[in-house]
Amino acid sequence: MAKVITIMGSSRSKGNTFKAVQDLDPKGETTFVDLKELDISVYDYEHRNKGDDFLPLIEQVVLHDVIVLATPVYWYTMSGHMKIFFDRITDCLTIEKDLGRKLRGKKVFLLISQDGPLDRELFEYPLKATVEYLGMEYGGSFYHYSGVDEKLLSKNKDVGSFLEKILS
Repeated sequence: MAKVITIMGSSRSKGNTFKAVQDLDPKGETTFVDLKELDISVYDYEHRNKGDDFLPLIEQVVLHDVIVLATPVYWYTMSGHMKIFFDRITDCLTIEKDLGRKLRGKKVFLLISQDGPLDRELFEYPLKATVEYLGMEYGGSFYHYSGVDEKLLSKNKDVGSFLEKILS
């Protein structure tokens, strides 16, 4: 079975995105990281932030076969926490190249928490393009609905088949 890490980037540690993560992995079988709980500062060209929690996180990430990125939709895009995480991957291309090379071949999935209409192709593009640029494999996405429409809420039960896809 694949070794999976779920990285959640949300402003609420126990909000709708966390609920989506719980629905995806009800038994807690994956390693879970809440970016909100870490000290990860924005990208810095001078790398003065080298001592924050980003590099230790990436060292943990490369020990896994599969990465699940869980984010809510904020203003039609990924959360600020997730964007900072993505921006800091630049460190893996500049000052920590050996660590960055270990990301190649990893499989990446997106778990998106949303409560309204969304152009999914536009939402996924920056995440998917970054993953592919890094030589990783994009495995797909699951949109976990967090609104009040019962018909849309019922689709959340399909998250189990998404987990099977991740673990295969």
